[in-house]
Amino acid sequence: MTATATDACQAGSNGVAAKNGLGTAKSTGPGCGTYILDCYPYTFSPLLLFAEADYFDRGYSNYNAVARFFKPALKDVDMLENVLYDRKNMLYEELLAHVTSHRMLVTCCIDAHFTAFQVVSDDALVYYDPLQPTLSLVTGDNFRQLAGFLLLKCNYGDSQHMQDNRDHYMGSNGNALRRQLYNLWKNINTLEMSRLNIRSTSIPLDLDQYLLCNGRSNHQGMSCQLTGNTCYFQTYLFAVLCKAGGLAVDRRRSKALLQTSDRLASATVAICQFLLEFFVEAKTGIMRPLTNSNFALDFHRYLKAPYFSLMTQYLQHRKFHVPQYESQYQIVLEYFKNSRTLHTYGDFTLSGAMPSTLNTKSLQPVFGTDDSVYKLGQANYYKFRPCNLMFGFNTNIMLGLASFCQFNALRKNQLLAFYKELHPIIGNFRALATMNQYRDYYFIPQFEIGQQELIDVHHFTYLIDMCAMLGVGDARAAQAAVECANQLFLDHVHFSTQRRSDYEKLMPKNEFKSNKRLYPFFSKKFMSVEFFTELLGLGFAEINPREKEINSLTQTAFYSVELMRGQAFRMEHEFEKECINQMSRSTTRKYLGRFEGDQDLRQKYRVAVKIGHGFTYSKYNTLMHFLNVVQCYWQNPDLSNVQVFGKDIRTLLAVSCQKIFFEDGHTGFYHYGVMEDSASAYSVSMDLAMATNVGYVNPSVSRGKRSGTNYLVLTDRVFEFHHLRHILLRIFEGTQGARLKTDNVVVNLCLLSLMLDFGLYEQHASLLNLRFMQRLQRGCNDKRQLQVEVANMIHEFDRKNTADSVTRIKLEALIFEASYKFLVNKNFPTHSKQNELIQQLNSDPAYQQQLLLCKVYMSLCQINKSVEVDYYKVRCNGEFMTVIPHNFSKSTGEYLEEITKRYAFSERDGFIVYDELQLFDLRASQPEIDLFKVRLDPKTDVQSMVKYLEIQNAFQAIGAKDLHLIFIADNTLLAEVAADGSVSIRISKIQVEVATSYFNEAISFIPCFSYTDSEDVILFASRNIRYHVDQGGQFCTDYYGMKHELIECIESDEVFVDLNDEHVFKEFKLSELLTESKTVVYYPDYLLQVPSRQELINLLDLAIHVRNVSFFILVLLYLLRCSVALRFKHRDRETRVVKITGPWLEAIYYALGTHNSPNASYDTIFQKQFFDINQHQRMPLPEFIEVLCDNFTKYQRFTDDGQYQIVPTEKQKAFLHRIVTAEECFHFSEVGSGKTKVILPLLCQLFLSNNDHAHRHFARSGRPKNVLVVLVPEHLVVDARAQVFRYCLNLNFREGYRIYDDIFALLHDQVDLGQKMKQIFVTSFNMFKKALTYDKICRKVWPVRERVLVVADEVDDFLDRDKLVFNICSNKNNAFDAKTLELYFEVSFAAYHSTECPRGILESSGNPEYWSQLLQKFAAIHEEIQDASKSVNKSFGIFNEQTLRHCSSNIAHDIEGYKSLIARPYESVNRAMPGSYYSDVERTIYLTYVLLVEDIAKYDELFQQERKFISFEYWSARLNQLDFDDLVYGHDRLSELVAKVPSTKDGLVRFLYEIILRRMEIRDKSRSVNSVDVVFNFDCIGFTGTPFIDNYPTFAYLKSQREDEIPDMIDRRFYAYSCEDLAQGDFEAKFAQFQGHNRNVLVEYVSSDFMRDAAGDELGVLGSIFTREEQAAGRSGRTALPRGFNAIVDLCGIFKRSTIHDVRDLVLRRCGPDRFHYVYHIDQTDGGDRVLSVCSDSDVQFDEEFFKFLVGTYGASLRDKVFFFVDNRNVIGKDVPFQLVFQRRFGLPLFYRSAVLAHDVDDFSKIWQAMGRSRTMNDTLFSIYKSSIPDGAVAPGAQDIKTQALTRQ
Repeated sequence: MTATATDACQAGSNGVAAKNGLGTAKSTGPGCGTYILDCYPYTFSPLLLFAEADYFDRGYSNYNAVARFFKPALKDVDMLENVLYDRKNMLYEELLAHVTSHRMLVTCCIDAHFTAFQVVSDDALVYYDPLQPTLSLVTGDNFRQLAGFLLLKCNYGDSQHMQDNRDHYMGSNGNALRRQLYNLWKNINTLEMSRLNIRSTSIPLDLDQYLLCNGRSNHQGMSCQLTGNTCYFQTYLFAVLCKAGGLAVDRRRSKALLQTSDRLASATVAICQFLLEFFVEAKTGIMRPLTNSNFALDFHRYLKAPYFSLMTQYLQHRKFHVPQYESQYQIVLEYFKNSRTLHTYGDFTLSGAMPSTLNTKSLQPVFGTDDSVYKLGQANYYKFRPCNLMFGFNTNIMLGLASFCQFNALRKNQLLAFYKELHPIIGNFRALATMNQYRDYYFIPQFEIGQQELIDVHHFTYLIDMCAMLGVGDARAAQAAVECANQLFLDHVHFSTQRRSDYEKLMPKNEFKSNKRLYPFFSKKFMSVEFFTELLGLGFAEINPREKEINSLTQTAFYSVELMRGQAFRMEHEFEKECINQMSRSTTRKYLGRFEGDQDLRQKYRVAVKIGHGFTYSKYNTLMHFLNVVQCYWQNPDLSNVQVFGKDIRTLLAVSCQKIFFEDGHTGFYHYGVMEDSASAYSVSMDLAMATNVGYVNPSVSRGKRSGTNYLVLTDRVFEFHHLRHILLRIFEGTQGARLKTDNVVVNLCLLSLMLDFGLYEQHASLLNLRFMQRLQRGCNDKRQLQVEVANMIHEFDRKNTADSVTRIKLEALIFEASYKFLVNKNFPTHSKQNELIQQLNSDPAYQQQLLLCKVYMSLCQINKSVEVDYYKVRCNGEFMTVIPHNFSKSTGEYLEEITKRYAFSERDGFIVYDELQLFDLRASQPEIDLFKVRLDPKTDVQSMVKYLEIQNAFQAIGAKDLHLIFIADNTLLAEVAADGSVSIRISKIQVEVATSYFNEAISFIPCFSYTDSEDVILFASRNIRYHVDQGGQFCTDYYGMKHELIECIESDEVFVDLNDEHVFKEFKLSELLTESKTVVYYPDYLLQVPSRQELINLLDLAIHVRNVSFFILVLLYLLRCSVALRFKHRDRETRVVKITGPWLEAIYYALGTHNSPNASYDTIFQKQFFDINQHQRMPLPEFIEVLCDNFTKYQRFTDDGQYQIVPTEKQKAFLHRIVTAEECFHFSEVGSGKTKVILPLLCQLFLSNNDHAHRHFARSGRPKNVLVVLVPEHLVVDARAQVFRYCLNLNFREGYRIYDDIFALLHDQVDLGQKMKQIFVTSFNMFKKALTYDKICRKVWPVRERVLVVADEVDDFLDRDKLVFNICSNKNNAFDAKTLELYFEVSFAAYHSTECPRGILESSGNPEYWSQLLQKFAAIHEEIQDASKSVNKSFGIFNEQTLRHCSSNIAHDIEGYKSLIARPYESVNRAMPGSYYSDVERTIYLTYVLLVEDIAKYDELFQQERKFISFEYWSARLNQLDFDDLVYGHDRLSELVAKVPSTKDGLVRFLYEIILRRMEIRDKSRSVNSVDVVFNFDCIGFTGTPFIDNYPTFAYLKSQREDEIPDMIDRRFYAYSCEDLAQGDFEAKFAQFQGHNRNVLVEYVSSDFMRDAAGDELGVLGSIFTREEQAAGRSGRTALPRGFNAIVDLCGIFKRSTIHDVRDLVLRRCGPDRFHYVYHIDQTDGGDRVLSVCSDSDVQFDEEFFKFLVGTYGASLRDKVFFFVDNRNVIGKDVPFQLVFQRRFGLPLFYRSAVLAHDVDDFSKIWQAMGRSRTMNDTLFSIYKSSIPDGAVAPGAQDIKTQALTRQ
């Protein structure tokens, strides 16, 4: 298909023409002109032929494709006529006759090697093998033998006829030819050509000239293949010889004649010329530019390609013009650059709903593989069952298994379908199980032992595995039982014939039984690991239950792994075979990865008990402890679950999920635990560890290992069934029928669970004190009624629980895993879904009951063999709601949960709504909840490597089926489909189109989302988007595809904090780290910029999926610079299977720099993407800064006014120069001067350069620096990391430097500070200080600290007196002795009550002076917090349930024992933040006392846990007003006791205070790190917008042992001290210096005393502010201002407990729907900028797209429609975006009036920081709310801030 560039472009959705207005493809430069596009999707190209010998694996085996490629060159030769290249529906005898009579050319592909033969007479053929330099003549009987063999081997005829009609060939009607063909067919799979004894003679060509096809030196011989993968091309040349040359044999059969040699000469010249000018034919004006996304990368491989030399030399030899191959490169690139959009994907198709299953209570057959592991590989034994035995073993199901427990559950599910038939065989396990090898590994989970069926099939799986490994004659009874059982399965299994000729056919049962290899193997080893290693079940992923015919396309069948490895990557012309090959291609690798390694009975144990590994290996977290407590306190009504289990749900999980084994006479239990398999220091896989999957299903206990040893770490006990049942029976009978006294539901449910599982329910259920059991109509005999009651309780709890997304399905999965695996602390992945769920469960004590209800429900499901319906949990209107759908899918449920948590959905009038679109109708009892797949295809014939895009989990609007919502990476895409199928897509209401666009040589072209109103593009990386790449031709797996998914073959060491609170490294596959991301690439430079390492991982996966090798290299070069350690699994260590090959392996070698020889063409491509700043080594610093600033602009977006968005100013350049060269460490630059966005990245670039002047100053009179540590406040880490990553990953091509986003990378052995390589670490103040408490890090840092430079942003916050000292909060007891605790209490008591501390107590201490000073400090703190508002401001806050509502990530700390216990000063602001740590420990201690005294009810739960530890002596001394038994064993809450007897308060407070303080870990002196320590030990530089810091000696000062006056750390010329009593003019002059360019700041001080009176009513305070601001608007002194204000900055944390929705609702009530349309806020979890709609719950990112939409909608009045709310967490350093862009465009400030709530904040620098959230301070009016303003101290209206008297205070 050809078209003009106009046709090709305009036929699409606005395509190139819409972008560039092009009418034809135009290119500039020598030889360029106007071209017609040839858009045929060629499957072959010169790139594949013109490559080195080892670049590609193999050639593309398709003669038809190569012939089609050369068709334009050979117009007068039909290379497909009279050629046999695909299957014919003919008998082989007929086919042979047809081939002979028509003198056909036959191409053959055997084992990926191409050969061919030409029939030249009725009994002769000429055979060609590209590996041989001569032709062979075969005649007579050898002719029929060879021709028949090749036809059969290539399966060109009807092989089925041979299989079904033996008599036709071997019977009485047979003839010699038929018998000959049949005998060949019988052994065709094993028969090799060398064994045929074919007699042939070499026949020379009758040529005396070189014509390409023949030998250059020997004209009478043939040319041979020049590389290992081009046999197909050589075969094509032989075909050209035959077709164009007219191959024949002379009468004497001594020569091969060429009847038309001139025609052959012309054809070979045409072939060479066509190849050399394929991309651009200058004569014909045809351009073929869209053949391959790796065009730019691989084009120059021709320089070392043997075939390129062959072609050019041949043309030269023939004296023909040799086209300038190189010239095509620039012409095509010029076309790419000019066109940019190659084609669009504008054709929309709804592919259908995502898979789901009918949601009922009955057993459901499984017909599809979606969610198959959940359905068949967990505890759903009586809920889901494979539709047949074979489908359950489909590779699409098996490859999803990741551990032995899932594999065994699948096997048990399969066996249950045949239990009635199997029971007589497997029912007597004790008689069969004569072996005990590895019995300990095969424990059975507690929830299964109540059902005998499950016990029997579980034991049988053990027999299966053992018998498969045992030798012949061992355990004969067991062997016989297994073989007998397998006979039952024989009628339900299907096997392929296993023959290459007809493997698509199923083997008849009688033939199978007579098979001497397969049948015994099946009989002895079916369902064992070895069986699935040798055979795999291939079939379609979905089965049609209405299809009754049994064949390879309707049913899953077993195929030999060896067979399918050879066939998977062959191209078959028979539909059935090609389907099977495709199944194998897509699943075999992953499937076999699940069964890697052999089973070996000789593995031994090496046992260890490791401290910190296990969770339950203690006397308190065990079942025996629980049973002992219950037995002893059976009659105690006060027994509670908190007393027995504590508050950690893991203890309850461990106790209720026991592992059981059956062996009468056993001692009762054995110790067991996880098995470690350490491949490296950071690659420790632990089998049987919870939240960890080893990735294979083999029982690792018997899995072959090099050491032959299992490293077992004991973590728990496994109990024998009868032993444990006897203990339970003794306890229950010992009660003598007395009901359990306590009505604690958790304790009772634990006992109920045990009764059900151990068969004691009917006999002893009456002992339980459970109300719901008393409601059962049929008493305790009907377990089905009990199951319904329990299910109703679970659903009712979930229905009422709207706070989180915990569901019964999640709890069932957690219980399943805890029942099969062991809880560990060491290396426990805290980022796992299991840990997330555990944290949610720990956040609410009610979940202990819910967990046990689910455990009881699981047991009842097995016992009753019945289930209840499932449900989804979705978040609407800020709360979670349950929905019982008509069809259920676990994947859909998980997706809905995540999406509704992240995006603002609402429920209105029975509909789930998003952004005014109705998505689901909930009015039915079981509504239809469906998500969809949508597909985008090109609307034109122009195509590229990605044929179409398929997007999963799309929402369809109700009543508007043409509207679809797609959520990707925090972006909402609205797709609107027109009647003709074309689609319009908007992102945040900005129009985009999906297109394949060209970026540059390195990125090449990629499917992307392109803005229709600009040249910028978006790259979305998401597993919900499937980019369908043509698997044939140049993108087949032999070329740019991968036999193995490359992303799974790259491993990375990642750091995380485990449950021991230790930073540990663990090896992850990159595939395990994938998320969603959005990357915007800016016009015109199209530099790849990423804000995080995570985004690089996502982009790497995208590059692999779209087969873009050059983009892969670019991303990998970036990723290597910011990774601790990457490993590439080129070859599997155990199986020696090569996993990374071809161009991908070459790409990895290139990125790693391990090439044997340099690749200049690659370097030319990728160097352009990197700024070479090392070329300016000796350039003067000012000039070098100019160069960096010029480069800096190229990272920016190009705005509509033709400028870069950010251009460094002269002032910023001067400031950067001053930072580097000045003597002072720290520097002041006014608020809003671009310190984080401009100065920080430029400073990092300076550091990464080799500029002599810069590094001489960085040395600061010491050693040269090679390590840079960037320190920022916690809430700015994400932003700082984004800036460093964006600007610093693409510098100095090929230079080895590293950028780490986690300071704890220093714990890794490969991170070495001693090497010369430059390294940058980006971290927070406290993370750096915490890192320096680690010995390993200190050992690395201390010797090289002189080579470390610390850069501190917001340095005033870093050196804040209240935040200097670092101490970490922990749940471990500290070393406080009783005397110290008493002193803390007495000092706190005295300070609080303003009394003297007893002198004798102070004197008795070892350090009375310290305690006296501490008393004074506590008294000062007490005075400071007397204002009621002080509890929510300054540098501390109360860590409790209310403050946690804003930050879900802090729940982990809450769990660890601090909930409602400890007052915590925050790191830098007043809201609980992720990773918050103590600063001033003494302040914390006193604030905790205040909280305890003033809000004692908060400690009711703690008191209930600890009251039993009140000693009789303590009671006698301090609490004797109460009855001792009532105090220790009573039910009264702490607050109730204090209310009844107030005199007991001091004694109770003292008791709890000591407990609380013991839970604070205060590290010893050597472990405590002060901010000043950093200044003392490292050279530091930094900057701030509020430069008021204390002065300290620097590292350089101390190192040089100076004794002169300590120099200033910062320029203090504008400091104004109260004691100076400056004149007003002098004060204003200094203040003007402080202001910088913000010289015209107008403020109005407003009294905030009303806040004190309404401290508890946050929204009331906000309402009062609105009233005051509206009244003040008329007095503003500035005109044209809207009424009121549009920004509020909460400096002191007034609105700590109010959500943004509360604020939005108040704005709506006060201003109505027309005043403000949106509320800007800052996301509390990730610090992202967001806007919440006033009239709906739509909450979207405030990004470039949405800002453009706002500007397009409102213009300059945008500022009137958005209300900006800045919370107190983000007062410091947070930049509200687009302010300067808005001002530059409209000449107006985005903040026109800002209310700053300072209240009791006395530090003016903090007030100035809050004002600085407006980047246009000169044009913004400020209202500063302050408390206790003296009368007459403030002039009315807005005044210059310098003139205000209050400013001086």
